[in-house]
Amino acid sequence: MSKWIGLSALALLAACDVPQAPVVTGADGQPRIQINTSGLTCYDTRCLDINPAARSVRSIGNRTTGIPSNINVNDGTVTPSEFKQMGVVASLAGGVGSGSDRG
Repeated sequence: MSKWIGLSALALLAACDVPQAPVVTGADGQPRIQINTSGLTCYDTRCLDINPAARSVRSIGNRTTGIPSNINVNDGTVTPSEFKQMGVVASLAGGVGSGSDRG
């Protein structure tokens, strides 16, 4: 039992250590999450591999899929609701991601 408690505590500490993406205020006054183009973009306990140039997104362990057409990533930022929507799409991609599908 203490093994599981120790593992849970370790997982919680690891989850707290993930650097969060910077949040800036957009021209419209809304908070916007800056996309990290050289690694994972993490926000609110979720990390996504977002590639604006290829318009693709991947959740860790899943296949790469397209960014929904209603989300504009050209300026390198997304709103929190858009980030959540991309997270849902990435989770639904399913499967096991591999080096060949990382865009």
